[in-house]
Amino acid sequence: MKKRIVTATAAAALFMGSLAGCGGTSEPSAGSGSQASSSGSGSGKETITMWHALADNELEIFQKYVDEFNAQSKLAEVELVYTPADEYIKQLTIGNIAGDMADLVMMDNCYTSEFAASGVLEDLSSYYDEWDENQMLEGPMQSVIYEDGVYGLPYACNTIALFYNVDMLEEAGVEVPTTWEELVDAAEKLTTEEHTGFAFCGAKTGEGAFQVYPFLNQAGADINTLDSEGAIAAVEMLGSMVEAGSASKEVMNWSQADLEKQFAAGNVAMIIEGVWQIGQLREDAPDLNWDVAKIPIPADGKDATALGGENICVTSGANTEACWEFLSWICSKDVSPRLCKEMSRFSARSDVDNEEWFSDDPQTLFFANYMEYTVARVHPRWTECATAFEVAYQKVFSGEASAADAMAEAQAEIDEINAEE
Repeated sequence: MKKRIVTATAAAALFMGSLAGCGGTSEPSAGSGSQASSSGSGSGKETITMWHALADNELEIFQKYVDEFNAQSKLAEVELVYTPADEYIKQLTIGNIAGDMADLVMMDNCYTSEFAASGVLEDLSSYYDEWDENQMLEGPMQSVIYEDGVYGLPYACNTIALFYNVDMLEEAGVEVPTTWEELVDAAEKLTTEEHTGFAFCGAKTGEGAFQVYPFLNQAGADINTLDSEGAIAAVEMLGSMVEAGSASKEVMNWSQADLEKQFAAGNVAMIIEGVWQIGQLREDAPDLNWDVAKIPIPADGKDATALGGENICVTSGANTEACWEFLSWICSKDVSPRLCKEMSRFSARSDVDNEEWFSDDPQTLFFANYMEYTVARVHPRWTECATAFEVAYQKVFSGEASAADAMAEAQAEIDEINAEE
């Protein structure tokens, strides 16, 4: 494996969870910079520091579980340390060399392979293989695997799906689309002077890539095959709706939060959106009659949706045994589902009974079950590859280039990146 210096771009993006619907990044209030639950020293236990960028409401919940772990552990004492994005840039760029690193780091799952490739993270394969509770969903586990090594555990996940206005579809006599062809047809029939039929986040950002990428996965493509027939067809299909006006050109600028506002206001009949927007939607439009469904797939394709959320990883040189005790506890069958429920996330475990945890909320239960079809964004230089992808689909949506030309250009860039690995 080649070791590389972590790029500033990757590190800066590391905890911008909102770019991929992975949770808030608001700084905790004054005084919460370091959240040690007990002294550690004097207890005879190893003090394990963990960097995080959790917002106040999430930190309060997570700290409660850290306290529970610390009270029962005879080996480790976990101390949470809030570290803003610019501090991560410094620490993850030079910390591995200087030996000034946290033992554990919480990161957006799409960046784990980047930091694994750079040598910052510890391979936990032997621990995971011997763990008697290693039953994880395929998508979340993809996000921690690099060159057959396991570089962390997925502790909290989320995903996206199709939100639709039930009344608008009924009034137009439109069934909930299940294929790309039906989606294009439904978007056209649902477009009126008052609202467009469909919207998605097509911005040149991580949020945009997060929403467009699953359409490639459905067609059997990924970040390394942007010039394939399936990848071209996916971007071309989305672009055709923008060109026809059944999806507003503003999708090139709208964030995921903007999509929710447009849907709540009745300006669009169907959107691609994340489970984290359910609460906001119910607050913004309490009387709106809406529901969720799988993202439509190509006629010969397969169900696929985006994997959002965070992984917890062990840094190179840390006390792996002590770190693993915490990791395997926080991701255990007993702890994981109750933590994720409180954090408004989903457990990455495959042995969790979603009905038990979400039977009181049909829309959230749908998302929990849809986790089975999540696909991770994995590449040792994901940040650079995603940027090439974002430029390509924006050219298509703006009409600047055909899907075939734009995606071929992006693939050429990625081929150069891959040649350097």
